[in-house]
Amino acid sequence: MTTIATRPALAAAVVLVTLAAPGAAQDPPVVTLETPAATYADGLGSLRGVRELPGGRVLVADGLGQALIVWTPGGGADTLTNVGEGPEEYETPDGLHPLPDGATLLVDIGNARLTELDAELDFVDTRPIAQGQIAPGMSLLLPVGTDDRGRIYFQQRPPMTEPQDSAWIARFDPATEEIERLGRVRLQDQQRSESGSANDRSVRIRPMPLTPEDAWNVGSGGRIAVARTGEYRLEWVEPDGTVVRGPVVAYDPVRVTGADREAYMEELSSGLAVLVTSDGGPPQLSFSRGGRGAGGGPDGFTWPDVKPAFGGGAVRVDGEGRAWVRRHVAAGEPQRYDVFDILGRRIAQVRLPEDRRLVAFGDGHLYVERRDELGFAWLERYEMPALP
Repeated sequence: MTTIATRPALAAAVVLVTLAAPGAAQDPPVVTLETPAATYADGLGSLRGVRELPGGRVLVADGLGQALIVWTPGGGADTLTNVGEGPEEYETPDGLHPLPDGATLLVDIGNARLTELDAELDFVDTRPIAQGQIAPGMSLLLPVGTDDRGRIYFQQRPPMTEPQDSAWIARFDPATEEIERLGRVRLQDQQRSESGSANDRSVRIRPMPLTPEDAWNVGSGGRIAVARTGEYRLEWVEPDGTVVRGPVVAYDPVRVTGADREAYMEELSSGLAVLVTSDGGPPQLSFSRGGRGAGGGPDGFTWPDVKPAFGGGAVRVDGEGRAWVRRHVAAGEPQRYDVFDILGRRIAQVRLPEDRRLVAFGDGHLYVERRDELGFAWLERYEMPALP
């Protein structure tokens, strides 16, 4: 039985405010990635997860292609062929996250479960993504990250029956089956609509695109990096609940244009959809990606005039314990990332080549996705640049 606890330490957490000179805080050195050190030879239908394994091999999840690929940079690649619904099979591979002793946590949305692969990539154990009864308010173990103890960090949302302004950062411990709530993050603005008759009413809650929201991720040691919106800054939540707060980072808001709206809708079309159905029996849970069932086009949404500094899912933590925050830029511009140190100070900005996005870190490496004009994804590996 899964139990949920709320950490009381956060209510009385010690907040350390680190000040920096305005110039140092606002004008960091800029590093531009140039040429990849290695490129996977084949285009992928959808690059959903990348995990560098001990020894340098790379595990790649192609959700659309239903393939788990083991790539040796500079060499060849193999595919794990056990596709299916059995206990040692996968259906639709999605996220990949490190576990202790070289193991990997696979998010299999096709089978609505999490699967543990050991260091030899043998299937060890599975558990359902849904924790508890399938109903509004259930906990969905959709990992944002994991730590070096194998605990799973995820965003626990309230029941979507009314608009909500925040969600919990939560941690699931497989050893105890307990869920611990570690703090709250701001959600995008939401709008509520109703349709149908009194006896057949449909209520729809959906986010308002490009409105401010917090973003977060976790490092291997369990330190949580939270990018706060409004006053853009980086906070670290320590394992003991202490909060280390960096200085405010100034930014110039980017205006929202028609191209930005189209780019947002394109990104939304590959978002994760959660569906609960019932044919008179117990409810069934399923997940999928793809399709434009989110409003039919840009005209179905209310849009802000400008973008916030960053969007949801913008934070990653590298192997050195630095937080990388993907900034909002104008549609078509190369992606850029603010890099923050362990005190929440912005120390550098990294710019990617055109049509690239950061997907994972390895041991001294960056893994980047390039999309071509046909929609195929190409995986590139870069050497980690020298940072302050």
